[in-house]
Amino acid sequence: MVGGDGTLGVAYNVAAGGDGPAVGYIPAGFGNASAHLLNLPRDPETLAEVLRTGDARPVDLVRVDGRLALFAGAGWDALVAGRYAAAGARRLPGWVMAVARSVPDLWRRQAVEVRADDWVVHRGPIELLVVGTTPFYGRGLRVNPGARPDAGAMSLRVYAGPAPRLGAEAGRWVLGMAPHAARVAARHVEVRTTDGAPLPVQADGDLIDARPAWTFDLEPAAVRIIGRWG
Repeated sequence: MVGGDGTLGVAYNVAAGGDGPAVGYIPAGFGNASAHLLNLPRDPETLAEVLRTGDARPVDLVRVDGRLALFAGAGWDALVAGRYAAAGARRLPGWVMAVARSVPDLWRRQAVEVRADDWVVHRGPIELLVVGTTPFYGRGLRVNPGARPDAGAMSLRVYAGPAPRLGAEAGRWVLGMAPHAARVAARHVEVRTTDGAPLPVQADGDLIDARPAWTFDLEPAAVRIIGRWG
């Protein structure tokens, strides 16, 4: 599959289940979070050799709204993803503009209740929430460290904010430091807004929809992906 994380997500949903084909990935998007998980080289000839001879391993995925993904996010990052796509997905300039347009939304946190395996783990405002089986977001940022595609559980992190605190967390992502937001392991996650307002959600960087309630479920060993696994 050639493209970004969202394009690769299409392959998950085609190849998943049973004895489906192994998926090989040629990163050609802007974020390419999956390339960091798979430890793919940038050199075309070396990448071709990895895809020809590489190790195809089963990976756990997240199922949200019937769609399989390596990572999903609710809140502010989903707003950014939607605006980036709506403006034509113009790589770095488009991403910078999407972030700039979304800065005022950092001061409009939505109040939610978050349940992980039927336990309430957060009740209150959030900036964003991430659920996934990979530690990486776009450009290799470790937004969800500790997440693994073979752990048999999703990793959940709630970034409650407010904006200055999220900014400090973003600095830790850039520096490769562990965020202060705690990691919660779960096989089933429910999120709902406490006032009934719609909450936007993205999967593998693509905005899915905005609605008051969402569920995220683990899909173990959903698909085989070729990579240089450590």
